[in-house]
Amino acid sequence: MKKENLERLLNTALEFVAIYEDSGLASQEDLERINALFDEVKYSDSIDCEMDADAQAQDWDTFGEDKI
Repeated sequence: MKKENLERLLNTALEFVAIYEDSGLASQEDLERINALFDEVKYSDSIDCEMDADAQAQDWDTFGEDKI
């Protein structure tokens, strides 16, 4: 998975979390866990997203039109 795809997924997740927070259903503990999760992602040094050979063979980003 490319970094851009991961960022898009994380942003989508953040949107859902924001809706959950704004709904008033999130407890203080939920809010702290949510903040800790996104801080960990935001401040991580690197993203390690290695795929096995089978997944790579079917990945458009890896092989383009030659994917299986």
